[in-house]
Amino acid sequence: MGKHRVYGADTKEESVREREHRALARRVAADGIVLLENDGVLPLGPCKIALFGAGARRTVKGGSGSGEVNERYSVNIEEGLQNAGFSIVSSSWLDRYDKTYAEDLDAWRSSVESAIKGYGPIRTMKMFDIIHSMPQPLPKLLPIVEGDISHEADTAIYVISRQAGEGNDRRTEKGEYYLSDAETDNIRFLSAHYRALILVINSGGVVDLSLLDEVKVNALVYVSQAGMEGGNALADVLTGKVCPSGRLTDTWACRYEDYPSAQTYSYLSGDLSRNEYYEGTYVGYRWFEANGIKPRYPFGYGLSYTTFEKTVEAVLVDKTSVTVKVGVKNVGKTYPGRETVTLYLKKPDDGARRLVAFAKTDLLAPGEKNALTLCFDIAKEGSFDAQGTCFILCAGEYGLHLGDETAAVLTLGRTVITEEVEHICTPYPDFRDAEFPTDTGYSDTLMRIALDADAFHTAAHDYSAAFSPDEKIRGMLEGLDEKDLCELVTGGGFSMFGYVSVPGVVGTTSVKLLKKGIPNITLSDGPAGLRLMQAGAVQKSGVVLYPEGLPQDWEWGYLKHLAPLVRTHRGRIVYHYMTAFPCETLQAQTWDIALLREVGAAIGREMRETGVSVWLAPGMNIHRNPLCGRNFEYYAEDPLLTGKMAAALTTGVQSQKGCFVAVKHFCCNNQEDNRDHMSSDISEKALREIYLRPFRIAVEEAAPKTVMSSYNMVNGTYTPNSYDLCTKVLRCEWGFDGVVMSDWNSTDKCSHAKAINAGNDLIMPGNKGVKKALLKALKDKTLDKAALQVSAGRVLELIFSSATTQDYLRENEAGR
Repeated sequence: MGKHRVYGADTKEESVREREHRALARRVAADGIVLLENDGVLPLGPCKIALFGAGARRTVKGGSGSGEVNERYSVNIEEGLQNAGFSIVSSSWLDRYDKTYAEDLDAWRSSVESAIKGYGPIRTMKMFDIIHSMPQPLPKLLPIVEGDISHEADTAIYVISRQAGEGNDRRTEKGEYYLSDAETDNIRFLSAHYRALILVINSGGVVDLSLLDEVKVNALVYVSQAGMEGGNALADVLTGKVCPSGRLTDTWACRYEDYPSAQTYSYLSGDLSRNEYYEGTYVGYRWFEANGIKPRYPFGYGLSYTTFEKTVEAVLVDKTSVTVKVGVKNVGKTYPGRETVTLYLKKPDDGARRLVAFAKTDLLAPGEKNALTLCFDIAKEGSFDAQGTCFILCAGEYGLHLGDETAAVLTLGRTVITEEVEHICTPYPDFRDAEFPTDTGYSDTLMRIALDADAFHTAAHDYSAAFSPDEKIRGMLEGLDEKDLCELVTGGGFSMFGYVSVPGVVGTTSVKLLKKGIPNITLSDGPAGLRLMQAGAVQKSGVVLYPEGLPQDWEWGYLKHLAPLVRTHRGRIVYHYMTAFPCETLQAQTWDIALLREVGAAIGREMRETGVSVWLAPGMNIHRNPLCGRNFEYYAEDPLLTGKMAAALTTGVQSQKGCFVAVKHFCCNNQEDNRDHMSSDISEKALREIYLRPFRIAVEEAAPKTVMSSYNMVNGTYTPNSYDLCTKVLRCEWGFDGVVMSDWNSTDKCSHAKAINAGNDLIMPGNKGVKKALLKALKDKTLDKAALQVSAGRVLELIFSSATTQDYLRENEAGR
């Protein structure tokens, strides 16, 4: 049996898998692009086009930080248009912009190098924290002048780009949330000089579009961050090769001030140590509806090149299961297309509707009809009652809304308790949620269906949190001493001496227990794809060197000077060309659960190919505010949509046996500024109904193997130290039986021992200091040995469930 195992391709040639997954990425991107405005200029046949804007050549494929992917190559918007047969007649402006970009890039790199001067190997993580806190700015925009106008084209496309990433929130500044003066001037200029102007938004989140109130734009396309095939996908939509079917997963306000946390979010509050979620459950569209605020573009909005007719064909109730059958017909005459149907529930004790189900049609030709079935369990839609410590459905009328139309009214004769729970994460005594009056006045002409109160059963939970490993795991645990147990619950850092060596992974489990028959497994960043090195030269020792030099995003500080020393063509050279899928927000804009399962299965195949056991994704925090620097890594402002998309992706990944996800960041990691030290202060009602609910959906419907706790505190307690979150909620209420891991170095800010006691099983990325602290805590009896054994057992189960460990066992057996 070998000491190390290396996975990956032995050749640089593009594989069949790459081509297939590239095609899938293009399909996802095209299906998630949202058409926001169109006066008939689109679709557009291939022609001569004037192309301008920061994102034309410098198209942002995805956000920065851990969400980056090192793909073989990406297609920018200019290339995508050219591939589709368009002729670009404005290259002189684009060439000047490239020159400015290069100059600004050099200046930015110099400023970052100055900030990290003196950082060495011991402080590598801190060095990259500083680098991530200084995201690469887009270069200053050049004005468009008369000399840039070509009379060969009568249509112009202007691409607005924004970048964001881990460690920083966006700002309410020009050139960020707001358009810059240069962008405003350029758009005005183009609108006045071209017959038609198409505006493209290349951003991971909302951008203020107040300018549209003054300036005529013929079409507006939200391309989001569309991954490696973004340029081709946009061309598919612009030409009508793909009829747009993407729908927004966020509310786009007319004014930033219309958002509930506008003045108190993140840095705007003036206090980065706390953020009060005073809006309670009224997040996103719920806030706008409850306050009667009209948005610029509502949640779920998107245009098409065709039109659809929807007909409610049946509303059925079976005990607590509600089914709405809808017929959808393409009544257009030219374009085949797809339509998304959304179902909302308006409860008698709530000031706004909530999404309870959605479905998307097949591709319908003109005149073709599809029958959709939307189902939900109304017992899962209860409101949390803090006084009774339970979920309830109040007596009264429940409106079923198909989009904006009321389809039927359900009536409940008496209040029922649907679930009994224990209190968690006690909020501060003076905390109060926003409240709004309810409106239950439904027309007498609407269909009414009575719910049977006796059909509801009260769910209860066992909070003993028992752990029962199988015989094999029990036997292994008996052979481990206290030092081994502490080793097992501590990550292996960034060691390259494990049994499994994967160039570019962000972490590994312990690499020091192989003599006891316990190999390591590896973990890779996400969620737009696997974040691995494109090439690695694995030495006999297991150390990975770099045949093509360090990855560009590693070439900083002391690492840059090490580059010549780690470049070699000796050892086994393996290649990992991974797929850069669209960002999660765009994935959710497809509203296509089956498509997300395909994406997950594709990523699972890439994990199996490269030897990655755990993919640190999907990200599923709620878009509480449009300024969150990491919104592109998350799906939506709505908990049901977020949970369903995460469950689909998880199911796809874990359909590849031995490959797992880590749903993250659990929980309330809704801002990036000071994320390590801030407390999300929130009522238990909002916590359970909005911020925990998507995780619950993913856990109960898809059984992710791991969950990652977040950096922040919830009501003053760090999440990896919260027994309420890591054990009470996850395990006792939802039945989660996998591993809870910390986010990287998060327990340095709180307590390693308390994390294990709380049920946070694996401390990542791990180092000698963590193991030393755990051993000391055992001696001091501040670390419960029984809790340590339970966590170690869970980590063992994870390791021995993985595909790479099955390879290890087969190799070991064959070598005997």
